[in-house]
Amino acid sequence: MIRTAIDRRPLLVRQTTPEDAKAAATEFLLDFVGSQLVANSPVSMTSALRSVWIVPVSLAYIHTGSLGEIGVIAVDEETGEVVAWTPIDQMKAESRALRAAREPQISEQFRAFISTDNQSAGL
Repeated sequence: MIRTAIDRRPLLVRQTTPEDAKAAATEFLLDFVGSQLVANSPVSMTSALRSVWIVPVSLAYIHTGSLGEIGVIAVDEETGEVVAWTPIDQMKAESRALRAAREPQISEQFRAFISTDNQSAGL
């Protein structure tokens, strides 16, 4: 087995900020997965070859907030490109399962949200 020092980082010029990584992940989600998915705060991950931002992805609704994490997206720290992700079918299946598990609560929160919004508007 070949051993590599774990304190060595790949030589790169970090050009992507956490905010850039989150924006790249959000664009990927909107283009390929769905609009109810939210990119959360990225964390840096380093391998022997490259460094990436790991961006957790959650299912969320405006009236409930986050229902839970359904996958991750990896964004290259040097280029800002999305380089890996939880398989899209898996993210969609996790989203459906989370929604089904919380369905009565989600519907109740939506009705309360709409009712509050209508009261605020004077309807």
